[in-house]
Amino acid sequence: MRWPCWYRQVLWCALVWAVFFVLAQSVRAVEWEVRRFEGRDYVPLTQVGEFYGLPRVSTQNPNTVAFAESDRSITFTKNNREVMINRLRHWLSFPVIERDSNVWIARLDLSKTIEPALRPQFVPGIKKPMRVILDAGHGGPDKGAISVYQYEKNFTLDMVRRVRNELTSAGVLVELTRNSDVFIELQDRAAFANDRPDAIFVSLHFNAAANRAAQGFEIFCITPRGAPSTEYEELLVRDMVKEHGNESEVQSYVLAKSIYHAMHGHSSMMDRGIKRSRFAVLRLTKIPAVLVEGGFLSNPVDARRIASPDWRTRYAKSIAAGILAYLRLAETRKAPPLVSDYRRQGEVSIPRSLTSPSKSSTPPPSVSLRSLPEESPAPNPQTTPETPNNPAP
Repeated sequence: MRWPCWYRQVLWCALVWAVFFVLAQSVRAVEWEVRRFEGRDYVPLTQVGEFYGLPRVSTQNPNTVAFAESDRSITFTKNNREVMINRLRHWLSFPVIERDSNVWIARLDLSKTIEPALRPQFVPGIKKPMRVILDAGHGGPDKGAISVYQYEKNFTLDMVRRVRNELTSAGVLVELTRNSDVFIELQDRAAFANDRPDAIFVSLHFNAAANRAAQGFEIFCITPRGAPSTEYEELLVRDMVKEHGNESEVQSYVLAKSIYHAMHGHSSMMDRGIKRSRFAVLRLTKIPAVLVEGGFLSNPVDARRIASPDWRTRYAKSIAAGILAYLRLAETRKAPPLVSDYRRQGEVSIPRSLTSPSKSSTPPPSVSLRSLPEESPAPNPQTTPETPNNPAP
């Protein structure tokens, strides 16, 4: 039996309206409970767990609040800025606080840290980069940190070359801010990146500290406006300034997360966390930018690893894997692998080509975070001396 044309059109319209109704219901904004404490907006952790579909789990420590399901997890510590997300350490802008028989997180941290860490595939504005800029820290008379084996400037140059080789083998266009032992001003490195708005920027460094026991990986991206950098507790006047880097701050955080999970997925180094800073190359660079610290040259164990060419090869592959995961996210909206995914896979696997991308997929409808706009800067920051905080490495 053949249905009349007008009847088929009615059925089709009804189907379209039904689909539209379902989608509209699925993307409705959540009614967040927002409370103001100490001049800042907060939301309850219980609601955060519900929003991300993570049930609360019991812990032996009464000062921790944890949510977990499968490989996805968040563990907060009361009155602390450290938070474990999907098994790696992250740093919040403000401590979670206990008030009125509940534990609360700053609204800024929910939108700038928790959301990009748990759902990078939903972060807007992640565009497919046409090239990757690799920046070898220091150079020329600026030797950087010193170990018994070599200067930092030589290790960073060796690393950008190794990462470049991995990425070019995968079909990625790579440019280096320096490819020899020369000194380049920090603002010139940022200008080099800003002349290439279709790129992402990855600066490679190695760490040092007066305390020889200090060791491990850490990675930095730009501090949000209105928040203190990780190494500071109090807001300063300069924290109210919107920097060029703030134009891509959430995208930079996703890039940092992608690289950091790959690094720890193939290394046993101590996890020092994804941190925030206003280093010059992060502050002045408009495109997504991160600064990677690959261990401490002042620590005997880290320094011995870094001096090993085999270790640097594996490390370069892990950084390249993290960058490629970010490129795939920009292309397909597929979330980058977690540290647990890399450890299940074993050896770092670098695809030989990205010239034939997989078919782009659209993320499923989700509850909107639009009801949590960016928080206004907190009032009464501390005054700051003329010398800027967070001097660039």
